[in-house]
This record gives sequence, C-alpha cells and structure tokens, in this order.
Amino acid sequence: MIYNTSVRIGNLIENAQALEILERNIPGFARMTANPQALTLSVEQLIKYTRIPGGDKLLEKLNSELDTLNTKENAISPSEAKLIEVFKQIDLEDKKKCSGKTDHTQSSIEPGKPWLDTTGKRIQAHGGAVIYEDGLYYWYGENKEHTDGKNGIWTWGLKLYSSSDLCNWTDRGYLIPPVLDDPNSALFPTKRVDRPHILKCPSTGKYVCWIKLSGSEAAFTIWEAENLCGPYKMVENLYNPGNHKIGDFDLVCDSTSGRAFIYFDADHECMLCMELEKDFLHAEKEVCRNYPNLTPPFTREGPALFEKDGKKYMFTSGMTGYVPNRSDSAVSENWDSLFESLGNPHLEDASDASFNSQISKVFKVESTGEFIAMADRWLPDTPVDARLSDVITRAIASNYMPDKFSATDEEKKEMLSVQKLETADTSVSDYVWLPVSWEDGRPVIRWKDSWTPSV
Repeated sequence: MIYNTSVRIGNLIENAQALEILERNIPGFARMTANPQALTLSVEQLIKYTRIPGGDKLLEKLNSELDTLNTKENAISPSEAKLIEVFKQIDLEDKKKCSGKTDHTQSSIEPGKPWLDTTGKRIQAHGGAVIYEDGLYYWYGENKEHTDGKNGIWTWGLKLYSSSDLCNWTDRGYLIPPVLDDPNSALFPTKRVDRPHILKCPSTGKYVCWIKLSGSEAAFTIWEAENLCGPYKMVENLYNPGNHKIGDFDLVCDSTSGRAFIYFDADHECMLCMELEKDFLHAEKEVCRNYPNLTPPFTREGPALFEKDGKKYMFTSGMTGYVPNRSDSAVSENWDSLFESLGNPHLEDASDASFNSQISKVFKVESTGEFIAMADRWLPDTPVDARLSDVITRAIASNYMPDKFSATDEEKKEMLSVQKLETADTSVSDYVWLPVSWEDGRPVIRWKDSWTPSV
C-alpha cells in the first residue's frame, strides 16, 4: 500500500499509525467514519464532502505525515496479503482449465446478446477497442471473468482476441496480465483499470497502451511494447497529466501530421484535449477544452474519436455513474480545435439511454470504410427505459441546478437503488456493436437485432 490521502480510508486504518494520524488531524474522524460506506471513501473525498475548513492545507499536512509510513515493512497491508493468496489460487485454477474446442462459429453480430469466442466462452474485452494489423482485427479490453461484485476483483488483466470477419473471435490470451503480487500496481485485480487504448507510434515503431485507473487514484497507467500482442512493459504506474484527476478518455493520431492527442474527462469539469509527446508516452501540452462548465449528469465522459472525409467526430456519454444515459455527437475540422455538438446519435431509442449501453470506441472497417460503434451493456438485467432515464437525469441534476431541475424524494430513492457496477456481476456483461451511418451530414446509430459487417 502507498500511504496517502487518495487511498480508501478502510485500507488506511488497518495501520494503527495511520489511524492515529487521521484521528489527530481530522476532528470528529471516528464519528464521520462510523458509517461503513464512509470507509470506501478516500480521505480526499471525505474532506471534500464534509467541507472541512482549510481542506487543501489539511490534505498537504496529512500527505506529509502519511508518507512517513511508506516503508518496506508497510508495503503490503494484512488485507492485501490475504488478497494476494486468494488471487494466486485463482490463477492456479485458471491454468488448470483446458482450452475448449475451436468449433463455435456465428455469421452475424447480435447486439445485447452473449457473445462467445471460438471456444464457446464469453468474450471478456470490456471497455475495449479494436485495432487492425496485417489482415486481422484485434479486440482488446477489460477481463471481467472473475468480477462477481463480491470478491473485490475489478479487472483480471486485459484480454486480446483476433478475427478476420468481426463476428468470430479467437482468444489470444492476455494483452497485459494481472499483477498478483504487488498491491500498488495499477494492474492488481482490485484496482479499477478501465478502457485501454493503443496507438502505434510512428517515431519509435512501438505500441503504446494508455489505461484509465478510476477510483481514488484517477490516473493513467502507461505501457509499451515492440509488438501489438506484447509483451508490454510498464512506463508509468500512476500518471496525472497536468496534475488533473482523470476520467474516461480516448487517443487519436492524426494520419497526416503524425501528431497524437488524448481527450479525457479532466476533474469532471471538461473534456480536455492534450497533445502527446513525440513518443506518445506522456502528454506534452494542453490544446483545448470541450464541453466546459457542465455539471452532472450533463458533464461529458466516455469519448470515442473517429474521422471521416476529413472531418473529426466525437461521441460522448453523460455522467450518471455506470448507469447508461443519452449520448452526444460532435464535429470539428481539426483534432486540436473545438468541437460543435450535433445532438444524440442514437435514433429511435426508446430507452433514451444509448440503447442501454455506453460506447467505448468507434473503429473503421478497413476494406469497406464503414464504421462500427462498440459499446458495453454493463448491467443486462437492469434495463433503463425512458421513464427511469428521466428520473435519473432529474434526480442528479437537481443537486447541481435546483432552480432548473427537481425530483421527489421517492424518485431520488429510486435513482439510488439502481444497481451499481461496483457490486454487480459484470462477468456476464454484454456488448452492443452497431454500424454508424451518416444522415443529414451527421453520424447516427440505429438499432439492429442482428447484422453482419461487410469485410
């Protein structure tokens, strides 16, 4: 464990010295943390939510004192030691499993239905993306096979699949395996790594993988490899460009100039664009800010960037936790220019929640130039309809703009009762892949029960 104010309080207070530091510096600490829910917060979040006077100076002082506990003896807490043993046992059991026969095939994509690989197992590449190389499509993403909402596992490494037809996918193993013996690694199974994105750097010829780490860390972890399929080596474990707390993101490389850009939710305040350094391993400078001055649920996250006929496009989702919501599309002339909103791309969507999904990436089919929006349906058994979507929107917005939005106490309770991803069994999450078309000059997505890409 790295002792600082970004760590969950429940983890910190396992150490008697850390508990003493917190109780001595935060008046009423025992009372504030009497509710078990408070133990899931970081000290930063506790101070922010309780509005303790002089919060910034207090955090600085606490970080200084907690840093003295970062010794070899305190590197692994008692609960982390137990988790390591559990995870190693899971890994051993996984290695004993026999690979299935490669005889499962399908001729179409069926959005929202379980998608199986060629051995008949669920594909585990959530929050993912697709990259094309040497005649094959490679789909990579979060492995949720052990995430049941109870065992604390968020992501069991990143998986990789390949396909020639976009319907049938072969399991290629781990893009980046979980790190089982280091609780401070961003790839430790309890860490909340999300939405990996890879770019091949023209200047180095290497593949650079940025991964979001959500939760209290709110940072990137960055990895690099000589080959697309790996092995990847860590460059940065926790990286905060511009000292921002980061959220969902996407990467894009301009095909003409070779310049690369990262768009990410910065501090829940805007969709920030930064240009990457020449080797794509760090962000060099801020370029522009899109969707500024918005508050939840209208703050934008989940960016998906793509280009058609010289125009640059971006899909984003709203901020309602992991409950699906209405998307927005936007267009710009250049990657380093401001985007203009074009409205909701999901047409005839009765759910008013992006067909009950969240887009993670839009990619081009190489042979036809068609585009596919790949999305996750995280909670298949908890569908959102237009009524519930409206309740969630008003309940969240009423906290920030009570003069414009209101919700009854019952509606707020209903919003809070919607299943949270943190306690959900996402090993059975599904995918919603749909083609992107252009109507009246803007990209749109229409529902299809079944469809076959032209490859």
